[in-house]
Amino acid sequence: MTQRRIDLPLETRAAETRVASANDEARTIDVVWTTGARGLRRPFFSDPFEEELVVSDNAVRMDRLNAGAPVLNSHNAYDLDGQIGVVERAWIEGGKGIATLRFSSRDEVAPIWTDVMAGIIRSVSVGYAIYRREIIEQTDGPDLHRIVDWEPMEISMVSVPFDAGAQTRAAERTFPCSVISPGAGSIGVRMRMRSRALGLPA
Repeated sequence: MTQRRIDLPLETRAAETRVASANDEARTIDVVWTTGARGLRRPFFSDPFEEELVVSDNAVRMDRLNAGAPVLNSHNAYDLDGQIGVVERAWIEGGKGIATLRFSSRDEVAPIWTDVMAGIIRSVSVGYAIYRREIIEQTDGPDLHRIVDWEPMEISMVSVPFDAGAQTRAAERTFPCSVISPGAGSIGVRMRMRSRALGLPA
């Protein structure tokens, strides 16, 4: 068993669930922003792997969400126009991440809120930083990366949910991540290649 540290950028993943409720007067909705379900990551700089988010009070750092994290339009964190709301509160329940979102009353956000109320915009995605992952080698398919320490940074309304064939980046900032793997063999080589591709120390 080996453990080392690399720097990773913000990841994004769309929940497989839909908007649960809406209050037109308060402009709030309750959403399930993660179920932790496995999804295939196919980065260009390493072999494909399956990623599973552990959703528990011990694994998820909730402070940022509950301090008023932004609700974004399709992970647009590059200018203030991309923020369409705020996270009022967030919590873990039954192995799912749940949150109450409040939408802005700005004129330009009104069409988005109208489509949410009409059930046209339904997909929710979370941007998150990874601090610790455990790698489990698989003999009959891609290796499994269990994310056991992670922090949601923002919640987005998106048009296209999690694409199993692609990996989306939402920010250039990186976060230190501890990687635990069975040995330093092929996995270590692949992770070093990943670090070099990102311009990070191996």
